[in-house]
Amino acid sequence: MTTSHTMFEPILRELAGSEFTKTLLATFRQLEWAEEEIQRAQTRHPDVADVLHHSFSLLSATEDRMSTEFVYRAHARELLERVATGVSTKPGTSVEVVLSLMRASLVTPLNTTAFGLYVRMWRQAGLPTVDGLGGDLGEHHEAINASRIDEFEAIARRQLAQPSRVLTLVSCEGRHLGEPVDCRLATARAA
Repeated sequence: MTTSHTMFEPILRELAGSEFTKTLLATFRQLEWAEEEIQRAQTRHPDVADVLHHSFSLLSATEDRMSTEFVYRAHARELLERVATGVSTKPGTSVEVVLSLMRASLVTPLNTTAFGLYVRMWRQAGLPTVDGLGGDLGEHHEAINASRIDEFEAIARRQLAQPSRVLTLVSCEGRHLGEPVDCRLATARAA
């Protein structure tokens, strides 16, 4: 969190209350993470930096656990990578699948296929190494049941799809962060 936010925290708590302040500061943190991930994606994909600039609206957290930085950033990275490569942003992300399977595991044990999917999605999301999910474990599950894991992945991503998670109605005036740019999404009158 930036210093400017923490500087106003006591004042906000006094005026708006503790819960509101906590929510507001968490929102500002996620905004900063999103902006940083967009900048990183623009560095990785300079040829579509203009489109990535407009991708902020796609990066909404869909789960409470995305308030954790590494979880949110992995979710945002995958969506930005999809934008950069022209892949649909609607299907569930690896993080969304992981969180869904995590919730399911609290109710009932995951079978071999579901656990194999959990490990696959954890790794694809680039989440931190955790004891019990590293080493050969994923390879063993893939060797045992790869085709069923593929099926489960397709189903999970489809079930967790966000139909409104699309880059639409972008209104670009040909300026990004106050600077004139050659943006393919700029309106004809702005260009």
